[in-house]
Amino acid sequence: MLHSDPLRVRSSTVGLRRATAADLPAIGLADGRAFGINYSDDDLQDFRPLFDPDRFLLACDDDGTILGITGDFPFDVTLPGGGRLPATGVTWVSVAVTHRRRGILRALLAEQHRAFVADGVPVSLLTASEGGIYGRFGYGVATEHRSIEITRRRATFRPGVPDPGGVRQVETAELREVGPELHRRWAARTPGALSRSAAWWDSLLLDREHRRGGATALFHFLHADGYVSYRIDSSSQTCRVTDFTAATATAYIALWRTLLALDLVETVSWWNAATDEPLQHLLADRRQVRTTELDDGMWARVLDVPAVLSTRRYATEIDVVLDVHDPFLDRGGRFRLRGGPDGAECAPVTAGAGPAGSFGVVSLGVAALGSLVFGGGRAESFAMAGLVEADPAAVRRLDTAFRSERGPQHGTQF
Repeated sequence: MLHSDPLRVRSSTVGLRRATAADLPAIGLADGRAFGINYSDDDLQDFRPLFDPDRFLLACDDDGTILGITGDFPFDVTLPGGGRLPATGVTWVSVAVTHRRRGILRALLAEQHRAFVADGVPVSLLTASEGGIYGRFGYGVATEHRSIEITRRRATFRPGVPDPGGVRQVETAELREVGPELHRRWAARTPGALSRSAAWWDSLLLDREHRRGGATALFHFLHADGYVSYRIDSSSQTCRVTDFTAATATAYIALWRTLLALDLVETVSWWNAATDEPLQHLLADRRQVRTTELDDGMWARVLDVPAVLSTRRYATEIDVVLDVHDPFLDRGGRFRLRGGPDGAECAPVTAGAGPAGSFGVVSLGVAALGSLVFGGGRAESFAMAGLVEADPAAVRRLDTAFRSERGPQHGTQF
């Protein structure tokens, strides 16, 4: 059931409704107009296995014209310490350019997120086309995209770095068989990592020619503990890494040694490296791992504070009250968090409940919490910007406790 009252837009009424399977062509047309994309019939047909109409919400004019869209995909996401939670990935968000700034986006997201809360979803996620939109809806940047380039002939490994071997070239069909389990192993140890359903794997490996950007079809290297998928752009002699998964350090080194030994390649590029990528420390000259772009990746929005904070682990013992502000959904309040490396508990603080926690009270918005929860954000930086308020000692303790064992990566673009 939809709870939003109809919106009055000029002389017409805009109503919200769930999509149907038959709506996909009209959804593609509306979204394409908003983003300057032409979706072909084949594009939409390829998308159908991922399209669950019940998870897409439409804003429509009196005559049924789609003026706004939001949808979501179901995922599991890994928290620091290896705990996993169900999550929802918000996607296909757009409003017709002729109807911007009239409340349609807010109405869509309010209705969508109320449904998430009703369904018991603890955290929602998205990747943003623009950086200034989603903070007001409680989203904070949880991961970053780091694009890197390496000049292959100058990338020599440090003396003493092992050459594990064990890499072989495989066809897409074999990677489709063994890749999901390797990815699951990687995701289990990586904060922010998203699960991939069978439909996601089929979509990622579909490899239509018009989506290759002038490069080859996908090639794959496989190791017992990881894999890498890549294309070769012969015009620029570039190897473009599209997917890199290593569940062990041995696989990581072996796969990079193989990539950096490719013949007739001048540059190896990767669009989704971690900010703390180990490769730069394996090379004799770390400057050969050049950052060409650093941008926000996945954004997170906490919907159930106790569920999320109780599931993750903390680098050091912490006992603090978090005063969380959430003007969009009113899911904030005061919550006492007590935890450490072996587990945690978080519960609402009721009036007259006694001590505020060993480290006092930390006041912050739910967007800042979304940035902190996967271990990528820094509480001290947020405090300097006025987004976190607390005694300096409490902020430092929060920073130390929330630090993750490795930098967060979501790994799957949605």
